[in-house]
Amino acid sequence: MVSTYLSYDLINRDVRGNLDRVASNNQVARERTYYNDNIGKITTLDEFMGDYRLYSYAMKAYGLEDMTYAKAFMKKVLESDLSDTNSFANKLTDGRYRTFAASFQFSTDTAVTQTQRQIDSVIDSFKSRKQAEATSVASETAYFRANIGSVANVDQLLGNERMRNFVLNAFDLDTKYWSKDHLTKVLTSDLDDPDSYVNTTTAANKAVLQQLTAHFNFNASGTLDPGDTAQTAAQTDTVVDAYMFYVPSRMVPAEAEADKAYYENKIGTISNVDELVDDSRMLNYVKVAFGLDNITLKSTIKNILTSDLTDPDNYATTMGGAAYEALTRGFGFASDGTLTGATAQTAAQTSQTSAQYMTRYDDKQEAQDAELFEYYKNYIGTMDSVDELQSTAKAYNFVLEAFGFDPKDVKKKDIAAALKSDLNDPNSFAMKQKDTRFREMAAAFNFDAKGDKDAPLLAQSQLLLTQTAKDYIIIKTRFGNDANREAADKEAAYYTENMQNVQTSKEFLADRRLVNFVLEANGLDSKNITDDFMKQIFASDLDDPKSFVNQQDDHRYAQILTSFNFDAKGEIAMKSSGIQGRYGMEMTDYLYLQQTMETDVGESSAGARLALYFKRMMPDINTPYDILGDTALLEVFRTAFSLPAEISSMAIEKQAALITKNLDLEKLQDPDELEKFISRFTAMYDLANNTDADPTLSLFSGSKTISADTLLSIAQLKGR
Repeated sequence: MVSTYLSYDLINRDVRGNLDRVASNNQVARERTYYNDNIGKITTLDEFMGDYRLYSYAMKAYGLEDMTYAKAFMKKVLESDLSDTNSFANKLTDGRYRTFAASFQFSTDTAVTQTQRQIDSVIDSFKSRKQAEATSVASETAYFRANIGSVANVDQLLGNERMRNFVLNAFDLDTKYWSKDHLTKVLTSDLDDPDSYVNTTTAANKAVLQQLTAHFNFNASGTLDPGDTAQTAAQTDTVVDAYMFYVPSRMVPAEAEADKAYYENKIGTISNVDELVDDSRMLNYVKVAFGLDNITLKSTIKNILTSDLTDPDNYATTMGGAAYEALTRGFGFASDGTLTGATAQTAAQTSQTSAQYMTRYDDKQEAQDAELFEYYKNYIGTMDSVDELQSTAKAYNFVLEAFGFDPKDVKKKDIAAALKSDLNDPNSFAMKQKDTRFREMAAAFNFDAKGDKDAPLLAQSQLLLTQTAKDYIIIKTRFGNDANREAADKEAAYYTENMQNVQTSKEFLADRRLVNFVLEANGLDSKNITDDFMKQIFASDLDDPKSFVNQQDDHRYAQILTSFNFDAKGEIAMKSSGIQGRYGMEMTDYLYLQQTMETDVGESSAGARLALYFKRMMPDINTPYDILGDTALLEVFRTAFSLPAEISSMAIEKQAALITKNLDLEKLQDPDELEKFISRFTAMYDLANNTDADPTLSLFSGSKTISADTLLSIAQLKGR
């Protein structure tokens, strides 16, 4: 007979080549093709278990072939909520059941209205819209000021879309539906003529139209008289101020600059305190600059400005302290309201006042925004449907504003249709709209077609994300390395939080901390794997046998690639509608070939099959109980150390102690040490089994050599 080690080594030296040979077997190829062609069509558990070829293929792949008959039992396994430690699959001693269930999508992800990334995206969109608005106002204002001086006639003004819209917005007139003839007649009217067009119009906004006429200097022919301009500087300033009032939804830097210019131009003309406080724009500027509430009365400001700080009982000191005194010192008014010097402020005082204004003008807005953001973060998670969002005015209006919609201009039903849209369906409402804002908004939420919250589309499913984090912690803390727990938990928290923000493979690969986490969670040494290598892995086509990932001897790289939901472009792909995603299908196919290869080897050498199985399972063996709970693994251990089968009747703790005494599980994670152990096992196996009839084959069949008491004891220990 060929020695067990030689039989093992013939396979082990070229596992990939042997798997390829197994895959080329006609029967194996037919079963794989049938599975891959049909599993995506299955949408329910009953359909899956009702198709024996699919069901038995998957059962064999995960080493559960002898349990194929137990459909009621397996249905409970597949229906288990794997996020619940007390679920049926999680409480079973044999980890193969949980692995089997995890390869399918019967354990649903948690539905959330928005992930943290999506919440942040709405807030960022809100901020971007406001910034874009401010930029637009500054740009349009600068354009108007730069070009109004060159306008020579009405046609030139109305023919320039940017100029025309600026003027219409400044007077709160419709920019979409306008009449050139009407506006021409308004702009060329003579306000002093009671019979002119603007003075005789019956339009509801007659007064506004008269104001429009008053701010331009066109004659009856629509041109300019010699020496005239379309607007005087004062008229332009007034139109710009009106534009600032109507267009931006909030105070913008351009408006603040206009206020600053107005203040600095006028402060030198102020001769007494009444002139200052009677000008509402100047008064507001002073309040903001010195940090006083907007509701502060004019009389209060006057009393502060005329306080005599040399008198300890003065108004500013007694009524407001340092804040009021700073305002008093910022001006030069006597107690009777007159000036103490040549001007109300020195140049230095004016400069300081303006600096304070430009710093503080948007403080109130920023505080209101911060409160709104906090409100949204706290309450959006409590909303379970589109209806609930739309019935909560504060949150709903915030969302509309974030995506540039005006509640007065957009229909609720259109927003609802967009939020319910499937962005993978080109015929969905959002995808059919020319306005990209509908798609942007839909992507920021996780509502299904009925308007109920759904599981988010992530780079990794919630189940795989959680499992990856769990695997990492197990690897870092096993074999008594509990000192690593705090660091492992910290890395797991970083991973689970930041992976929810990853939208492309490029983003994932750019964060080496995330990449290292995934590699190490899969038992790979991240220090020996370069960025370029990982880029080639993620650029690979799994369907191409010649692709980079498919040329790797270590299947874990393909396992990592399929655990992500990236498409060929490196973007998050649509959800799989079937019961098994790409990761599950890839793992099932790989394990089916592995099981088939080991079974084939076992026909001529059951010892070699045991050795191959032990090597395959070693990365997942963390405690003696993992060996005690697996008949074949226990047989490898027992044979390697010439221990009798009767050890299974010992107390479970004593069996575990016996394994610990003889096996250094941490040391066996080293490939060289593992090969040494397998050499020992195969040698001892040949000594113990020198007949052609090999009883070890029964270890992979339905017969059991571990007592029921032992299995029960293991289950109880794992449940502690």
